[in-house]
Amino acid sequence: MTKLILTKSKKIILSAMLLSILLVLSRFLSIKSSFLVISFSFIPMMLAGIYLRT
Repeated sequence: MTKLILTKSKKIILSAMLLSILLVLSRFLSIKSSFLVISFSFIPMMLAGIYLRT
């Protein structure tokens, strides 16, 4: 498995892209009912944790 090497500028760009995807998924693509909310906003957070670890 090859290691993904990210420079500082690439990390900033990737985090901005994942943040914008997070906002879209949490605001517009969530299913809401009176007692349950289903959202896919955990996916960009999971990817940020995997790719942007320090």
